[in-house]
Amino acid sequence: MILDKNKNVQIKTGVRLLTFFTIFLLLFNCGSNLVSISANAQAENIAGSNTYPGTQGPCKCVVFRLDDVNSDFLTKVQINLMDQFISQNQSISLGLIMHRIIPTSPVVEKIKEGKQKGLFELDLHGWDHVDYSQLSKEEQFGTLQKASDKMNTIFGQHSQVFIPPYNKFNGDTIGVLQSVGVRIFSSDTSADRNPYFVANGMNEGSSNLTLYHLPAMTSFKDDNGNGTWIKVPIQTILNDVDDSVNRYGYAVVLLHPQNFAKMVNNVFVDTVDENEINDLSLLIEQMKSEHLRITTFANVIGSQVSTSSNIQPAPEFSGMEIIVLVVSILLVIGFSVTKNKYHISKS
Repeated sequence: MILDKNKNVQIKTGVRLLTFFTIFLLLFNCGSNLVSISANAQAENIAGSNTYPGTQGPCKCVVFRLDDVNSDFLTKVQINLMDQFISQNQSISLGLIMHRIIPTSPVVEKIKEGKQKGLFELDLHGWDHVDYSQLSKEEQFGTLQKASDKMNTIFGQHSQVFIPPYNKFNGDTIGVLQSVGVRIFSSDTSADRNPYFVANGMNEGSSNLTLYHLPAMTSFKDDNGNGTWIKVPIQTILNDVDDSVNRYGYAVVLLHPQNFAKMVNNVFVDTVDENEINDLSLLIEQMKSEHLRITTFANVIGSQVSTSSNIQPAPEFSGMEIIVLVVSILLVIGFSVTKNKYHISKS
């Protein structure tokens, strides 16, 4: 009887020690995971602050938007225009008509050069240069998807920006954009009456919006509607930019290749108008002197809105943590077996 009693006491003591050790290992494993998750979250916050440096205040940005970029229209003018931004190390957002983009053309080579330097943003300007408000919803989706796929084939990326040709669109246009991966929409203020994105440094947490509206707010030249263009004075453009930056935190300046081409017999020819190029250079220098940052649509959004997901990633386990976890599981199993034996022997 004494031996059985001593044996039961030993088993009982062993069960207690095993229970304590198992609980300790489980708590240690949980604590390690919590530290890991906390460290990962802290690292993500640090990475986010590096990625989006503009969240502390207004953007004070200017986006130059060049529409009608293609491979077979005023090619020398387009290339010269792009070279102005490359030579000054400034960004520009290019609206590409994808059906008229030829992979081996000089225009494409220049686009790739600017993209490689991190200066050119590639935006969709439709498959063809047509009024999208006149297309069915299915046609709008199909042509935009085709344009996006071709951009990916040629340049290795899909675009997240859509610039509607003629700045015209309808509700179906807005409805299909998310399906083709577009999150930024740029028409102009005369056509787009939706609330505009405001880059005032207070948009943190607004990344759940499906579409950001950043319309053109001023132009280098205004389309007269009959094939001619009216020059906008440089000071007027600067005043428009200042007004837009004060109101929205940024401004979008609209350019067209025609604005920088000479006209012969009322027809644009592929010859650069040096006076217009010089005025553009002057405009850029003036903006730089006013400490305005020339950037792209995506950077205006990215500098103001955290786009990180709210989903917490699964914690990563180190080799030691895996061993502790396995040992904990085995001890729980051992504890259960020992406890059962103890109860059987006791009974």
